Order: sequence, then C-alpha cells, then structure tokens
Amino acid sequence: MSDSSPDAHGLVDRIRQERAAAAAAMTSLGGNTSTCAMGRDGRPFPAYKYHEGRAAALGRLGRRLRSAGSADLRTIVAGLVGEWQAEVDRRAGAGRDWEAYAAGGLDAARAAESWLADSPA
Repeated sequence: MSDSSPDAHGLVDRIRQERAAAAAAMTSLGGNTSTCAMGRDGRPFPAYKYHEGRAAALGRLGRRLRSAGSADLRTIVAGLVGEWQAEVDRRAGAGRDWEAYAAGGLDAARAAESWLADSPA
C-alpha cells in the first residue's frame, strides 16, 4: 500500500469483522437449513440474500487488498462501489432476492468507503 493510504491492516481487520457479522446474520436467518435447500424451496428470502451480498462484496474487497501492492485503498474501494452500483442497476426488477443481494453488496462497499473516510490519510 502507498504511504498516503489509510492503514490497510486496519481495513482488513474491519473487513474480517464485518464478514463474520454477515455470516452470523445468515446463520441466524437460515437456522439449520442449507442454502441449497432454501434455493430448492423456491421461496424468496431477501433478508438472507442481503447478508450474502454483504459477505460477497467484503470478500471481493479483501482479495483485492491482498493483491493490491502499492495501489491506493480509496481507489480500490471506489471501484468496488461502482461495481456494486452497476450490480444494483442490473438486478433492478430481477426479483427480490437478487435486488437484496445487490443492495447488500453495495451497502458493504459504501460502508468500506466510510471506514476509509473516517481514517487518517
């Protein structure tokens, strides 16, 4: 990471915490039912899918940070926000589960953006 970037280690720690929170929310919502069984059931489950989207976005961000080299953290996170905004736009009208998944991803990306805004440059 570049010297002008906020602390990458702090961001990675926050990502881990938030991914764990998303996983805990999915576990709480899904109970003992596997995601495969929920999918076969055919009923929409947007609350679960929202947290799945959060976990997906945070996972993507974590992978990018590990391979970022000297890239600026803010640039990486801004790119992620743009990708998830495009996903929200693409999923509009695709069904409640897809819309919730994309919204969760966008919310997680925007949260990461705010974490960076709150950290010293």
